[in-house]
Amino acid sequence: MNIAANAPPASCSKAEWQARVELAAVFRILAQYGMSDLANGAAAARVPDQPDHYLVHPYGMFWEEATASAMIKIGPDGLPVDPDGPWLNDGVQNLCQWIFGSRPETMFFVHGHEEEVMAVGSIEDGLLPLNQPAVYLGNLTGYIEYEFDEDDAFGEHFVQTLGRHQILISRNHGYYALGTTAAEAFFRAYFLRQTCSTQIKTLSMGRDLHLIEPQKVAHYQDQMAKSAHYNYDGKTEWAGLIRMLDRNSPDYAL
Repeated sequence: MNIAANAPPASCSKAEWQARVELAAVFRILAQYGMSDLANGAAAARVPDQPDHYLVHPYGMFWEEATASAMIKIGPDGLPVDPDGPWLNDGVQNLCQWIFGSRPETMFFVHGHEEEVMAVGSIEDGLLPLNQPAVYLGNLTGYIEYEFDEDDAFGEHFVQTLGRHQILISRNHGYYALGTTAAEAFFRAYFLRQTCSTQIKTLSMGRDLHLIEPQKVAHYQDQMAKSAHYNYDGKTEWAGLIRMLDRNSPDYAL
């Protein structure tokens, strides 16, 4: 099934509908892999043919409930296009302005609170070069201190800290994973949790650590960036994930 096969509503362009369907798919896939936090956290998408407009979820929606038509469109001012729409998470509205507003190539992002990432983000060492996904993500990842008050000053700090990073780990809090596609944003979020989970298990053994040497890390990262044998943007797995949704919960595309 083509995930955008359902005809878009008359008020919605084909490009926007595609983004809505892919965003709903991200939510459903996050739920499938246990990467949701009740109604908290977020995923969001840029509207391709209105790049200063964004799609977010109604606050209170559980990830396994996501549908394309349920997504809420917000404008460049961070406010919903439909002022009579449902309640939104103001933190997500801020993130859309900061991330999409400063990174024009970014089309999707995931903000999660997985326990494993919170745990690793709560130690001074952060992510250690202990395994392959840590190597893959190491040079893509930055860190930012957790702040509860998201005022203008923090917004400026967030944008500066984000820089060219593809992932930000928010200390003691969670993470932000960016992507040029829905597949890429999910792929980075998935493997961030995997490497953090593996690090926790490794440290729990109480044995001497066997870290991958820095020069090898740099060499492997260069090989990954140039690899002709594997896609490090999630597109290899994305088609299978969509087939899974089409079999088990096809209503995501409604």
